[in-house]
Amino acid sequence: MKGVVLAGGYAKRLWPLTLDTPKPLLPIGDGTIIDFIIAKLRQLDLEEIIISTNQRFERHFNEWLSKRGYANVRVVPEPSEKEEEKLGPTKALELLVRDSGADDYIITAGDNLFSLDLRSMVNFYNMVNSPVIALYEIARKEDARKYACVLVDENLIVRRFEEKPENPPCCLVSTGIYLLPWRCISRVSEYLKSGNPPDPIGRFICWLSETEKVYGLKFTGYWYDIGSLESYNEAKQAFKDLKYESYA
Repeated sequence: MKGVVLAGGYAKRLWPLTLDTPKPLLPIGDGTIIDFIIAKLRQLDLEEIIISTNQRFERHFNEWLSKRGYANVRVVPEPSEKEEEKLGPTKALELLVRDSGADDYIITAGDNLFSLDLRSMVNFYNMVNSPVIALYEIARKEDARKYACVLVDENLIVRRFEEKPENPPCCLVSTGIYLLPWRCISRVSEYLKSGNPPDPIGRFICWLSETEKVYGLKFTGYWYDIGSLESYNEAKQAFKDLKYESYA
């Protein structure tokens, strides 16, 4: 199994903070957002962890990586240097897995901070042998307009996956954490060739759920999606005394 951190965006909503710094490298606790994500992924027995970014921020991630010295982490840039050129996460994922080869992949957005123990997600995945997405129940239904709403049945199989609905049917949302077997992730090319959008990656999950059993695993605790200055400041306050090396 391999891990992927999707970090190819330009985070315009956080400008000027992210004009010259990629969002995953913004400070949190005693490290950065991506330090906490990598700490989570390193709990798993992964062959490697791949950071998918863009050419503009490739240097920033490589400089960060040189200071950390992780042996099994590498940076892979997509061919874009500005917002208008970005491929979208699904297209970037297609290029990345084509290079990295057949395997199962655990994928997370690069602006995620979460209490979920990824080992429990892998254990569940091994039981169902099918795609698994991590879900979180937010407090207010109106806030679900910003996310992908997910309805699951009594067996935790996804029955509805709707990106940014005008009238959210529930408070259960996708957190941008996906565990996909090779038979599914290898279908990204099929999805894109059919004219489907490369952004957001949730569209691919929705498409996949039409022909595959996709399971939704709900977790409790906390989840921060760093999509605005407000959410970033909220996460900074919550994480101010945390050390990424002990984060689990």
